[in-house]
Amino acid sequence: MTNPIRQFKSVVKDRLFYNRFEYAISFTIDEASALRNLDHTEIDLMIQRRREWRGMALQRWQKSNNAVGNILGRRRKEITDQTVEDLHALAELLLTASSDFKLVVSVNQGHVYTNDLILLDQLDQFDSLTHKSYSRASIARPRNTIKLKDPKHQFRSYFKLTKITNEQKNQLTSFLLNQHAVRLSPALTSWIDGSFNRTQDYFFIDHNEMTWLTMLSLVRPGLIRKTMQIIPAK
Repeated sequence: MTNPIRQFKSVVKDRLFYNRFEYAISFTIDEASALRNLDHTEIDLMIQRRREWRGMALQRWQKSNNAVGNILGRRRKEITDQTVEDLHALAELLLTASSDFKLVVSVNQGHVYTNDLILLDQLDQFDSLTHKSYSRASIARPRNTIKLKDPKHQFRSYFKLTKITNEQKNQLTSFLLNQHAVRLSPALTSWIDGSFNRTQDYFFIDHNEMTWLTMLSLVRPGLIRKTMQIIPAK
């Protein structure tokens, strides 16, 4: 039965999800990352490896007097037969779907993007999925643009997800902190002050000149994944 009270959160974008899909469902299911390739054999292999690893890890932690180790041990949730059954059932539902979709998984989180409301209904009725939420892409600005109230810059450039060395981070940090005509995102500013070296794809820099990216590329080549024009929100 179609869920009559399902509410879609409008996500304001310059294009559809993955440039193809209008709707999305997000959910939680244990061991969701085992679904990455939607293959029944691979699901069983992944679960077998995880059970073996967690069994060995639990034995080590039980022998340890280390408080942190004991806490970590308690967080390693058992993979039940019901969990495996649920994973296979969800995989079969998606493998037999007649419409196009994209599945994205990470740890215990899953996202399915589609244009098919019937597929969304089927996932909505899947009891093993919890914390379900729904989104709908709302095209409300020109392509490759981002709207801001009272913008101070013309462009916003996003980083790639990449790991750099301590020396590369020091060079990049020194360069960025000496660029007074740009704005660093709050997450990027925190990263500069922190100890982690991996950049995230949500780090961004607002700037006025495209030639500024050329200077950045001399410090760290290939760091920028996309640049969008900033336009004023009316």
